[in-house]
Amino acid sequence: MSAAIVLAIAAQTLIAAGHQAAGVVMYGAALIGVLSAIAGRRNAADPTPRETQPSTSLVSAPARAVLIGSALLFGLATFVLSAGNRYTPASVATWLAGVACWALAFARRRPLSPLTLWERGLGGEGLPRTLAITTLALAAILALGAFFRFVALADNPLEMNSDHAEKLLDVKDVIDGIPYIFFERNTGREPWQFYWTVALIKLFNLPQDFMALKIGTSLIGWLMLPAIFLLARELFDTRTALIATLFAAVASWGVIPARFGLRYPLAPCAVAWTMYFLVYGLRRQSRNAMLAAGLWISIGLQGYTAYRFMVVVALLIVLVWAGWQWLHRRSQAAAQTLAHGALAAGMAGLVLMPLIRYGADHPTQLFYRAATRLVEAERPIEGSPASIFLDNLKNVLLMFHYTRDEVWVANLPDRPAMDELLAGLLIVGAGTAIALSVKRRTPWPAVLLGAGILMLIPSALSIAFPRENPSVVRTGGALPMVMIVCALGPAWLLDTLADASRRSITLRLAAYGSVAALCVAVVAVNYQRVFVDYPAQYCPRAQNASDIAREMNAWVAQSADKVRADSIRNDRRNAYLVGYPHWVDARAVGVWIGDITFSNVVGRQVGFIDPAEVDLQGKPGWFALNVNDTESLLSLTNRYPEGETRLVSGRQCGKPFVVFTTHAR
Repeated sequence: MSAAIVLAIAAQTLIAAGHQAAGVVMYGAALIGVLSAIAGRRNAADPTPRETQPSTSLVSAPARAVLIGSALLFGLATFVLSAGNRYTPASVATWLAGVACWALAFARRRPLSPLTLWERGLGGEGLPRTLAITTLALAAILALGAFFRFVALADNPLEMNSDHAEKLLDVKDVIDGIPYIFFERNTGREPWQFYWTVALIKLFNLPQDFMALKIGTSLIGWLMLPAIFLLARELFDTRTALIATLFAAVASWGVIPARFGLRYPLAPCAVAWTMYFLVYGLRRQSRNAMLAAGLWISIGLQGYTAYRFMVVVALLIVLVWAGWQWLHRRSQAAAQTLAHGALAAGMAGLVLMPLIRYGADHPTQLFYRAATRLVEAERPIEGSPASIFLDNLKNVLLMFHYTRDEVWVANLPDRPAMDELLAGLLIVGAGTAIALSVKRRTPWPAVLLGAGILMLIPSALSIAFPRENPSVVRTGGALPMVMIVCALGPAWLLDTLADASRRSITLRLAAYGSVAALCVAVVAVNYQRVFVDYPAQYCPRAQNASDIAREMNAWVAQSADKVRADSIRNDRRNAYLVGYPHWVDARAVGVWIGDITFSNVVGRQVGFIDPAEVDLQGKPGWFALNVNDTESLLSLTNRYPEGETRLVSGRQCGKPFVVFTTHAR
């Protein structure tokens, strides 16, 4: 396995250097090495068999019938009361009551203490030393994940764009007492991010600014990590779980979008928790876990649009597991699997009821964002949809090794989605997953790999905008599964130490050292990508609204620090942004000055007044102009010949702009 890992990393290095043919051949050799290593291993049985645990229902059969009926009635009432795209006290009360009744009707009581649950989750049953080591290792990895998501967050990324301004306006709506179910601004957005951000603002007294958005999404990205650990531990072992969590903690593919402040990390976080509870519930026939899976499905569907395909993936997983059991003559277990799937669907439906009502009233609006990419809702499809989809599918499957996402805002547009190390480990892990399913006669490693591949499809469905594929953010739902697959090769190598250590302590130490060095290298490479390469390419492209806001505030402060002789102060109401095509968003400037409703925008474009025609009412005026807007500057200098023109070099991203100031008349 060690040779296969080396060959795979070397293969990806060759591909990155432009030697595609040699890289593909070397990848083939790596896969042969993977298959040989697994085929030659005697002990290939599933190390973590899962059996149904004894449990009892919380309520009796008659009480269950009453609770189910009540849940359905409360759900119907929620649907009726959710009209008008607003949460109301009555609709929220019936909504929560319906969800609670459904959960109580099917939840089961297990004789497990919190400590026992912790031990089983970490894989240290009956082994205090192993449990302590695992706990410390996981805590260190979670701390590293927090470092990658929160360190230098104020400066990386530094500037916001129009999408951030739109999100902050939605947040402002909630704070101002408008509890939307679906936020229709900017083609429509589901509610999770906005209520999450408002909760953080209220809880920690945060300003309503770019940083509040970034803190919220970074925290969601971090909360994904425990779910990846639990999912990998459920399907494989503790070594795999720790390595997978480490990779997820630092991989730039997940970290950069999480730091960006938009909805992107909502999909991978919800997918990770959905997959964990779904897999746990199906393997252990756990009603409680299936209820939790349904809950997370509904949460995910109220987050980022790319998560929607997880509904298809979850359904396929249920059907595959039921079919597997039926083929192995476990018809009762297969029926139980389907019943548990229906249980999760019922929970999801009840939690989604307000959004379902909105969709019933406004189906076009609810699905508009997805429709703009899939059909001709925004622009005509250029070519055969089937051919475009197949080409998109090819490109998205190669996104970790060869193709790249050209969108620069939350991505490194000049390279594939993952570094060479993780890209090589992905090929090794994919081969390992398939080989393990065959060797151990279990579908789960292949199911995990298949789920990861399927969650790439939201990007491939960009039929009307094929240049947006592959998209690192729309494929984010695949991240939890991909990170676990990447961990399979190193974990398998460590697993062989159980046999090798009996023969050679040197071999054991060498293997541990090799895997540790590999993990350190992954951390170092992704540190470079997140904290050096990303801000270096982002800042020159972003519009420096913060610099414009700083200059505006400094102008206003001039008269506050020193009273003018004529007692006329510089007034922000006389500060204007002169619009120019593809330049800074005035709302972003407003966020930096603490007033997102800032609307002092003029310009020579249609719909705006000429800056020279602004009525300053005899008071000083301030105008910020694009360096290329010579016409507006000429208009201002003709109107105010005594005015002062100054070229300002941005302190942060270095983009210059022009400031024109006038004196009182």
